[in-house]
Amino acid sequence: MRVVICPGMGCDIHSNWYQWFADEIIKRKYVTECILRNFPDQPKCRESVWLPFLVDKIGLDQDTVVIGHSTGAALAMRLLEYNGEEKKKLNGPLKGVILVAAAHTDLGDEGERLSEYFNRSWDWTKMKNGADMIHLFHGTDDHLIPVIEARYIADKMKGDNFEYSELPNKSHFFHPFSEILDVMDDKFGGEGDQLL
Repeated sequence: MRVVICPGMGCDIHSNWYQWFADEIIKRKYVTECILRNFPDQPKCRESVWLPFLVDKIGLDQDTVVIGHSTGAALAMRLLEYNGEEKKKLNGPLKGVILVAAAHTDLGDEGERLSEYFNRSWDWTKMKNGADMIHLFHGTDDHLIPVIEARYIADKMKGDNFEYSELPNKSHFFHPFSEILDVMDDKFGGEGDQLL
């Protein structure tokens, strides 16, 4: 299974928990590759640049789990929608998507508005069809994206393939958090020892 990490606005491979997660997840028997790359078009992070980069340059298939943080989560949400609608590139749903600190509005921020993810409504049904498993993490103390944003997404995404974890006393996930590894192991690891 391949894992792809989509960063937040203004972030690179050394930001936040990305390198820690890449180092930890590749130790799992069920992971064959973890892709952690700097994305182009920083700090604008426009959907018109990032979605083709993710689909065409990095490449995705039905054995891929995409993990998106902040603006990367908005990218992952549009990817879910795109894949749920067209199914041309991947010929079926992704294995999974993990959203970390996701928003469904631009929160009045000009940079987020210009990123293109929030310039139209979300098609929640298409998004649900875009992956076999979708998990959303959000911190109750997130000062950049209020938790009400995640609660709204969780309400719209309810279903058999969606889970929501609201973590008390967590901010915008600038630091490693073991819960993401727990979800990966639980959903994709199978039974027994997960480590190589």
